[in-house]
Amino acid sequence: MAIVSRRVLKPILGKAKIALERASKYKDIMVSLGTKARLGTFVGGELNGCIQLTAIYPDMTTATKSFTELSKNKDIIDMMSKRDDDPSGHLIGPEVYRTIYGAPSPEHGILLLREYEVDRKFLPKTKELLSEVENIGKDEDTKILGLYPIIADKMDSLYVVYYYSSFESMGDIIDRIGMSEAFQNVVNKANEIGKLKASNVIRMF
Repeated sequence: MAIVSRRVLKPILGKAKIALERASKYKDIMVSLGTKARLGTFVGGELNGCIQLTAIYPDMTTATKSFTELSKNKDIIDMMSKRDDDPSGHLIGPEVYRTIYGAPSPEHGILLLREYEVDRKFLPKTKELLSEVENIGKDEDTKILGLYPIIADKMDSLYVVYYYSSFESMGDIIDRIGMSEAFQNVVNKANEIGKLKASNVIRMF
């Protein structure tokens, strides 16, 4: 199990450039402190135009220590002060998730993020279905990650992340694999235990 934190910033109209600059600086500070952090922008779905900053930790202890260290960092404090005086966007998070299947893939730059409403009693079945999906695409340039929330607004959510190397690769794999009979059989079984609520695409830097 790994811990994934997520911050989503919705830029104010006319301040997207400032929002991205600040988010990039925040990410660079996290990396300088030893955190595995990535920045990306949503390019499809309801969150199109928003910025996402994620960080990966081996456990909650490491995650909370990192949060404490960041809150004491002078550059972060200065940035938060500027944000108070001149906000560039609306911040959601940090939210915290735990991996229930797979692992984050830093090698892939395109993410298809799908949010499901799933009762936690179906966790064992969820893992079985994710394993089936992974097996169907085992020979493809793609990875899959399953996340359940620890600290978030929607605690009955399951996030499934599909990783791709490019937009073209995503389209090709969806056409050949996502629309295949085997994959659609898994989709039908998933519909019995949960409901798809949202789907977004993120391009990572």
